[in-house]
Amino acid sequence: MLQGKFIGVKEDANTFVVEQKFTVRKAENVTIRATALGVYAMRLNGKRVGDAFLAPGWTSYNKMLQVQEYDVTVLVREGENQLAIAVSEGWYCGPLAWDRRLAYGKRPAVCADILADGKVISCTGTDWTARESYIRKSGIYDGETQDFTAPLNKLTPAVVAYDKKNLVPQMCEPVQTTQRIPVKEVIRTPRGELVYDFGQNLAGVAEIVTDADFEGTLTLSFAEILVKGNFYTDNLRSAKATDTFTVKGEAILSPEFTFHGFRYMKLEGAELPPEKITALVRHTDMKRTGRLETDNALFNRLYENVVWGQRGNFVDIPTDCPQRDERLGWTGDINAFCRTAAYNYDIRAFMKKWLKTVRDDQLPDGKIPHVVPDILGWADTDAMWSDVVTMVPWTLYQMYGDLSFLSDNYAAMKKFVSARENAMEDGLVARGHEYGDWLALDKEVMEQESPFGRTDSYFLTNVLHSNTLKIVAETAKLLGKEKAAKKYRGKYEAHLKKMRRAYFTQTGRLAFDTITAQAVSLFFGIVPEKYRTKLAATLNANIKKHGTRVITGFIGTPFLLYALADNGYFETACELLLNEHFPGWLYEVKMGATTVWERWNSLLPDGTPNPDGMNSYNHYAYGSVMEFVYRRIAGIEAASAGFEKAEICPHPCKGLARVYAEYESVSGTVGAGYEQKEGEIVYTVKIPEGMQAYLSLPGEERAPLSAGTHTFVRKLPQEE
Repeated sequence: MLQGKFIGVKEDANTFVVEQKFTVRKAENVTIRATALGVYAMRLNGKRVGDAFLAPGWTSYNKMLQVQEYDVTVLVREGENQLAIAVSEGWYCGPLAWDRRLAYGKRPAVCADILADGKVISCTGTDWTARESYIRKSGIYDGETQDFTAPLNKLTPAVVAYDKKNLVPQMCEPVQTTQRIPVKEVIRTPRGELVYDFGQNLAGVAEIVTDADFEGTLTLSFAEILVKGNFYTDNLRSAKATDTFTVKGEAILSPEFTFHGFRYMKLEGAELPPEKITALVRHTDMKRTGRLETDNALFNRLYENVVWGQRGNFVDIPTDCPQRDERLGWTGDINAFCRTAAYNYDIRAFMKKWLKTVRDDQLPDGKIPHVVPDILGWADTDAMWSDVVTMVPWTLYQMYGDLSFLSDNYAAMKKFVSARENAMEDGLVARGHEYGDWLALDKEVMEQESPFGRTDSYFLTNVLHSNTLKIVAETAKLLGKEKAAKKYRGKYEAHLKKMRRAYFTQTGRLAFDTITAQAVSLFFGIVPEKYRTKLAATLNANIKKHGTRVITGFIGTPFLLYALADNGYFETACELLLNEHFPGWLYEVKMGATTVWERWNSLLPDGTPNPDGMNSYNHYAYGSVMEFVYRRIAGIEAASAGFEKAEICPHPCKGLARVYAEYESVSGTVGAGYEQKEGEIVYTVKIPEGMQAYLSLPGEERAPLSAGTHTFVRKLPQEE
């Protein structure tokens, strides 16, 4: 795929530049193919090549490395041209995680071919020259130092060994600047700090402009929140999140090889007018496919928070957070959020690439790493986290109808089932690491605060394992593997029988009294059918007892509203969704959140941060709730994979007098919603040509629906 050698430099350089001159004729079409062990950016004849950042992205580098291709014909000139490639550590050899480990290699390197009319005319090798960069140092967590006044000394190019059989073409959309946000407010804090507020928590960088008479160093620091009016960075832990620029004269300045999670920027070294400062939003540039609007301003802000949380954490991989010394591909988070993500954006290519890395990093015994790419070396059969290998491909198949999501991952699914079975005793999972209902707020008052939640962890694992067995059975059936389908269906039925025997009494009482245990038992069909009504009533009463507030964690929360709404308690689900008090989704909005928090108590009612060191204000896991709004309130539901068939079932929610959503599925754009006005409720439905759709209005029979835009007017039910 590439003829060039991977070249770095002999000197110890965090960032460096390699250069080469080449000659072309005027008529030639010129392309460049490139990749790096680290991150790179190219300039051809002084102009930046392409609009991608942080290329080639983050993969399990020793098993897969993406190659990018650029058409640079418009940048070349007849005769001599010069290509300069800046290279930095990035994720490949930069310190990662809270313990600052080096996960892959020790030195960055770059590999590139220059092609004219399809033929290689130059490629990287030791005949290229190397020098220092004005980027003196750059890191994913700590930020970037640029000095335009420093001498750029020569360096010595050196070949770096890498197995090219791991090279693959770019698999997903690049990270790009997708939006420019101006300063909303300039703040002088009680400490005297000069702070610029962009009004939105985001992932990206800041761009600053200096005038011709400027000379000196500017230092930019970044934070998500202010505490008592002051700039607050304690939750970043060891991440410095600081950019510095030393420059003389007029310049447009922004980092190249880093990104930050921030709403606020502190500036030292000068006081610049707000029009000289802009936030550049950067993330994987996916196509927007879903939109949702209501008459409730707080709820609309929550929806935007969910979307911004996705944008801030889909930076080449699905991360947990974009700000602190972590930013890792936690498997549990994306498993919770995947369907919401797929409604909001077209995530097919993004997830294909990441799932390839999941398979690359799966252990030989079938265990799944807790983060992917796996830099921690932590792997097991954890509920929700490890089930990502079955649940996410299944969700993506349901959303897009692309069978390759299942065929690509089928072997990995089976290996994972075997790993789970090795942790069983008497047919139920009883060993292994578990995160449990992570960050639930249901621990006993007298217990020391714990992030693990009160629900029995192995019960949750067995619930999720039953779902995994069902998925593997269905996958085998869809792939035409009837024998395997029968095998895994038998495993599922046997496991479900053992669970019911172990966890339910003869009178139908569940062994655990937590909201999460009750919700997942209902959602995943663990409860014997004859006891479903009783358990649903118990769940409803349990939620009322807790003030109709959200106290579930990463496992319970994604399934909670479904467990209520699909079992006769839709009104309770809406009340829970729209609760404005602590803890809850709208509580965060009322506290000023512009993205979804990691914990329900990330910011306490008195405005102070949770004292725990693990505290992010941009985590998308609890944003998983928005799929419920798309599917159960607006009522846009796939009846077959890829929305070839759709069930349209808008259901008015008290507190939301108007709701309308549209989703651009692979089978066309479908819309649904309602509006209450003057004693009537008007339902609006939009069906694309070729989609087989069925409408179910509250209290009415299901009926087929033709293509086009339809309205249905009904009397508003009288409240009792």
